[in-house]
Amino acid sequence: ISEELRAKIDSTYTTLLKRNKVTGTSIAIVDNGEIVYATGYGFSDLENKKKADANTIYGIGSITKTFTALSIMQLQQQKKLSVTNSIKDYLVDLKIENPFNDSNQIYINDILSHTSGLPSDIANGFFVDNPPSISWVIKELNKQRLISPRRYISAYSNVGYGLLGEVISRVSGLSYGDYLRQNIFTPLNMTSSSIGYQLSNTSKTYDGNKETVEPTVRDVAAGFISSNVIDLSNFISMLIGDGSFKSNQIISPNSIVDMERDQLRNVTLTQPFAYGYALMIDSIKIKNHKKDSTIVSIIGHGGDTYAFHADLAYIPKLKVGAVVLTNSVNGRSMSGASKLLKIYLERSKDIEVDLDYITPISYKGITPQDDEIFGKYNLGQLIINVKDINKIKFKQGPAKAILTKKTNSNNYALKVWVFGFIPIKIKDQEFKFTKVNNEIYAKNVDTKTKQEYYLGKKNTVNLPYSESWKSVCGKYELTGKIYETTNRSYDLSDLKLTVSEKSGSLKVDVKSKSMFSGTLHFDLISEKSAVLGGIGRGNGDVLRILENGNLYYSGFEFLKVK
Repeated sequence: ISEELRAKIDSTYTTLLKRNKVTGTSIAIVDNGEIVYATGYGFSDLENKKKADANTIYGIGSITKTFTALSIMQLQQQKKLSVTNSIKDYLVDLKIENPFNDSNQIYINDILSHTSGLPSDIANGFFVDNPPSISWVIKELNKQRLISPRRYISAYSNVGYGLLGEVISRVSGLSYGDYLRQNIFTPLNMTSSSIGYQLSNTSKTYDGNKETVEPTVRDVAAGFISSNVIDLSNFISMLIGDGSFKSNQIISPNSIVDMERDQLRNVTLTQPFAYGYALMIDSIKIKNHKKDSTIVSIIGHGGDTYAFHADLAYIPKLKVGAVVLTNSVNGRSMSGASKLLKIYLERSKDIEVDLDYITPISYKGITPQDDEIFGKYNLGQLIINVKDINKIKFKQGPAKAILTKKTNSNNYALKVWVFGFIPIKIKDQEFKFTKVNNEIYAKNVDTKTKQEYYLGKKNTVNLPYSESWKSVCGKYELTGKIYETTNRSYDLSDLKLTVSEKSGSLKVDVKSKSMFSGTLHFDLISEKSAVLGGIGRGNGDVLRILENGNLYYSGFEFLKVK
């Protein structure tokens, strides 16, 4: 690249590093299969003043999922599995409850696109020092239930990708790490990539100037690869090259097409994004030097652990890609690879790039009648009880909110007060209700982008608050096996629950010195089970009363103490 472009990129990332208080970052740009620029900024080891460079290794978090998806597609190409098969064909020990009226199967292609209905996470043992095995995870899933029917909505599932890693191992006869090394890392000359953070050139992690402890990721195939920008550039080159890298065909072009195809078009509840098999798909607007504009796809995936933040993106039509890796808690704010691509294209090819282009989306559903809106909506962290169609009041912690129906639309304006008198300005946000398949949903609307997000569904099951649930109310502490970590942000060993009844639902106040605290609302579905309200990732999980009277939730067992 030109010295002018080099200076622009260097000044941009040096500024971002200081502004966001990030200790170290590395970047690379790929053009037509070649790395045109790769470098680092700041430090990979602050104490010893070791500078970050193109060879510095970072955890790449959920970019791991793209490698998992590629492995699944390779095994399908070898006719060792099919993505249209149920995962139960390969994991016969998986017996999670399916309460929905469908085939009682969990299909691999649905897991790849996060539309299978599997829970998002099992909290116990997820980010810890010594995580449990995949066998333990399967046993815990068997205590739970699917959170939704298949292809109902996209609900990001780390545990689902953890299961895919086990499928890869059982079908191939290799460990997940050995499979990657033999079939992806070695053919792509990814010599600095591995499972975990054990390689000598791996960066330390930081929160500000303070070194942190990076916990182990239990669901290995969901987020535990480490790599550097050189290796990931080779990976991008293969994706841009229709599965080929330096005359080595890693995967067929048709399999790349399948991975890059939006798998969310036919889900029941439309969300404002596209997702293939572990690849996020967006549209951007570009203009060439003649000022002719074109809409093109930008594809990639991000990854976030505690302090490692990573992002890769590529534009197939232009055969360019970029990767950004960081080692600090604040690194997520500067890890966007699309912004690096924008600088490169505008400065080296005279192509204007509009990253703020919004793809028009046709959302399913109709506006319900006023009398259909009345009722209770459990959104997981709060409950909205609609009693007045024009003015809806609700509380969340110390905040009081009012939704006021607008005169010129069916949307509701939002006003919030803390402690009843301190106004909080909420920008670009309104609410609306919509009817899909004869069910009423509450949605959030971004008034700036016109994008809509499902929040919760009107509760139509009015299970009485029985004596068994009344006896559950009280204070609880953890009992049984607890997987611990020296990273205090994820240490759940002091987790406590306070359970009470709230408007016919189960209110659970969660307390911990870690980041996991707050209030959760569960809907009763039987004498022994309740499910967390809301829609999407982290919602729909089951809370159970065990035979010994203890409570079970997300891999934890709780003993009543008061």
